[in-house]
Amino acid sequence: MLFLHDVHAAIGEREIDLDDAVRDVYAPAVADDDTRLLWYLYATHGAGDGYYVVTITALRDGAAWERLSRRLRYGDLADWCVGVDALAYSSHSTLLVSTDWSPLADLDLDSVPTQPVERDVRVFREDTLEGVGIDAALSPPQPADGDVLTCVAGFRPLFAPEGTVRVLYRGAGPDALEAAFADDAGWGDWSGSLTPTLPDGVHGSTRMLRNVPWSPLA
Repeated sequence: MLFLHDVHAAIGEREIDLDDAVRDVYAPAVADDDTRLLWYLYATHGAGDGYYVVTITALRDGAAWERLSRRLRYGDLADWCVGVDALAYSSHSTLLVSTDWSPLADLDLDSVPTQPVERDVRVFREDTLEGVGIDAALSPPQPADGDVLTCVAGFRPLFAPEGTVRVLYRGAGPDALEAAFADDAGWGDWSGSLTPTLPDGVHGSTRMLRNVPWSPLA
């Protein structure tokens, strides 16, 4: 399974247009036996750089990626792609694969909705960790009752040497989050139970995100 990770720096006044373009055109167009849009997430204002949109698309194999690439470059999605470029200052794509311990490692594409489904809006956290030895240092997530953050995906770049891991967490519901901020409990993540000690020299960055209600996965 491959995963196309797209980051769009949306033009502020066109952010909703980008949302509509992905929901109404891209998501249904790519929904076939081999491809699904999984997440549409946007950066939360006040928690870092605003107007950033992250989409993650699952592809069954290299052939599915090639077909999508051709459609975006000069096929039925080419005009859509040009239109999206006009809605963003920049766009960046990375082809990823699952880590061995990722909850998405055994993803069943057929289980991913192909039509918009109303979801609860949740906070997500995307960590990017880089450094020698980071791949071996990470272990399978062990969720526990009351955890504020749940690991929903782990990725590494397909076309890059070992040393980079991207992790996506979903936050708990509003009631649990409010309580966690009050007593500072339940924050099991990379700094806690999953990887008590990271190798020297490992560094990372974090992006706080939220899903839109129609995001296929939440």
